[in-house]
Amino acid sequence: MATREYYLYRAKFIKPAQLPLLVENISSMELFLNSIHDKPDYALPSGSEWHIGNVKMFDNFTGSFAVGRTTKTTFEKFDVEAGDFVDELDDSGPYTVVIFDANIGLLGISKKSKLAPHPSSIARRIKDLLLTTNTAIDSGIDVRVDVIPDPEDFLEKLRGAYSIRKFKATFTGPNPVDADELFQKPLSVYAQNIGAISGTLEVTGDALNEEVAESVAKSTAATGNTASARIIPSLGVKAKNIKMKGDAVVVTVDEDAPNSQVLEQMQVEYRRVRG
Repeated sequence: MATREYYLYRAKFIKPAQLPLLVENISSMELFLNSIHDKPDYALPSGSEWHIGNVKMFDNFTGSFAVGRTTKTTFEKFDVEAGDFVDELDDSGPYTVVIFDANIGLLGISKKSKLAPHPSSIARRIKDLLLTTNTAIDSGIDVRVDVIPDPEDFLEKLRGAYSIRKFKATFTGPNPVDADELFQKPLSVYAQNIGAISGTLEVTGDALNEEVAESVAKSTAATGNTASARIIPSLGVKAKNIKMKGDAVVVTVDEDAPNSQVLEQMQVEYRRVRG
């Protein structure tokens, strides 16, 4: 049976330390929904245009939308009346479907090679589109669409290590509603107050706490950030660097699976990553 693949990303609407005068302070979820309902579009220097459309809500904060590009393409056709082959210029509009949970900014981007060779290219276009909306411009917010990496391989190496000598993780300004109290949440507020878009925290020691490192790694992955570490794999073995790979968590469903089922599996995979 044919299948479809959805790659998981995290859309983040990062507010400045001070909103522009007269701009209402609304939640990240509202920023997300307002932005996609704006149905943004923008043109590339190549002449093609990218669009968001076909917004469909499942409930108050989950749903789907289409993202794609239009470009002028020459089609070779046969004119029956004239008995000749002709070239006709017409619009081509490949697109793909994105399933979302606006409450946490979770995106599932359906892979479509005709639109882009990899979903990461589509994610970049979604970011660019969201940045052009009146919602983003008027609020002065930054928008990020980051991959949710699968942390399992990284976590296994942390758990199996004789000792953890160094741990490093990235963070961004406030957005994720489920950021952990220990790391992501306080540092995101710090980034906002100092006017930073993103940052990195690195700690070193002879034997860092494995449970804390694992908890931070899970939160880091779930919020679309990255982590790395330097570990001693076993006693007497030379230290080595490990990192959380950037490969997205992938949800695979049957071709005819309803979007509600896709969303459910996305949320299950997200909770697995978040721990």
